Amino acid sequence: VMFINDLFKDGHPTYDVDAMLKTCIGNHVSIGSNATILPVTICDHTVIGAGAVVTKAIATPGIYAGNPARLIRPL
Repeated sequence: VMFINDLFKDGHPTYDVDAMLKTCIGNHVSIGSNATILPVTICDHTVIGAGAVVTKAIATPGIYAGNPARLIRPL
């Protein structure tokens, strides 16, 4: 799984840890291999499919897959 915390807003990488964006993963979350997670919040009881790219916050428990990740089925 790849977690991206720097969106290169200034056109170059930041090395300031305080400037990096936060990613919050809830409880009982399963993330498939080769998924990419941008700085978002993922709610409890969520499954992220292998290879998915999560670009927006996930507030509804369910199964998400694709690029960008979309709700496939609620849980």
